[in-house]
Amino acid sequence: MSRIFDEVRQIGYVTDDMERTLRFLHKTAGIGPWFVAWDIPVPECRYRGQPLDIRIDAALANSGGVQIEVIQQHSPDPSIYTEFAEKHGFGLVSQHLSSWSERYDEVMREAKAAGYQTAQEGRSVHGRFVYYSHPDESDFVFEVSELTPGRRSMFDQIREAAVNWDGSDPIRDGWPEPKD
Repeated sequence: MSRIFDEVRQIGYVTDDMERTLRFLHKTAGIGPWFVAWDIPVPECRYRGQPLDIRIDAALANSGGVQIEVIQQHSPDPSIYTEFAEKHGFGLVSQHLSSWSERYDEVMREAKAAGYQTAQEGRSVHGRFVYYSHPDESDFVFEVSELTPGRRSMFDQIREAAVNWDGSDPIRDGWPEPKD
């Protein structure tokens, strides 16, 4: 548990080949099923204070209570993902940790008071998100996602799908629709 960011709920990775990465994770690591949203535009996004026109594929699966996210960026603009790839390359090296917070604005204030800087932020159809970096450790990136009812429902369904997953249907198109 982080005193600033709350419970770590997700580990994120950046890839240059979504299919190859997911194939390894489900066949070799046994993690799944994967729910993949393809070619997602993020219309309200900023990278280091500048507007960012970004399109990504994002895959989500759980291993126990921890969600794993794999992101592949398709748009050419610099972002937190391209920044990471330029420093570390691609592979299963964690790009970020993430928490999902119902106290999003309070967490933002606490992070800034602790010296964190906004690296990238935006809003998706499921709510706000922000990636923080810290000048004392530039490779440590922490994402905070606003835990809206829709996001909670979607993440609950992904976690539940992993509980008794038998290995069938390992890659599923789209994320679960939020339930009311």
